[in-house]
Amino acid sequence: MQIIYTSGNYKRTIVKSIVAIVLGLVLVLWPTEVLNYTVKIIGAVFCVTGIISFLVSMRDQDERSARGLTSFNGIGSIILGILLWSMADFFTNMLMYLLGFILIVAGIGQLVMLTSARKFGHIAPLSYVYPVIILLAGLIVFANPFSAKEGIITFFGAVTIFYGITDLINHYKVNQLRKETHEAEQQQKMGGGEIEDAEYEEIE
Repeated sequence: MQIIYTSGNYKRTIVKSIVAIVLGLVLVLWPTEVLNYTVKIIGAVFCVTGIISFLVSMRDQDERSARGLTSFNGIGSIILGILLWSMADFFTNMLMYLLGFILIVAGIGQLVMLTSARKFGHIAPLSYVYPVIILLAGLIVFANPFSAKEGIITFFGAVTIFYGITDLINHYKVNQLRKETHEAEQQQKMGGGEIEDAEYEEIE
């Protein structure tokens, strides 16, 4: 798979990495609050959207077929919201699997980016260590989601901060290599290739 790396990619990466660092800090500083409220907030959102959908379907009584579908979706959202709220512990365990999966995907994504960036030049071996650490951290979270959940949230937050910082470092290095490669190509085009010595005759 070939990845086209541009300055736009680098700018988006800066934003993404900063968001990851901020999110990681929130998870590290307030793991209990995040754990207690995340699933319940999602459940409340489903309940509210379900109630709104149901009320809208009851209001639009003329369009019976659409009303039936909207009413069904609304009731389904309400039921799911109630389940999320009342069985928060169960769904929190499922959330642990999701967090582990996110780290695994993030680690693989960094590895793919670094592998594709080799066309710009040499990539330091240390750069490959960062995504491997993130990948292993994801496997740890994914394999043991039923341990102390606050500890897992804190661990995930710390790894998220690490991911944000290392992603910035790796993309900065790749962006520098990209610039150097682009400048070398431009100089080669302007120079028109190598300069060859021409034969000449000396006039006395």
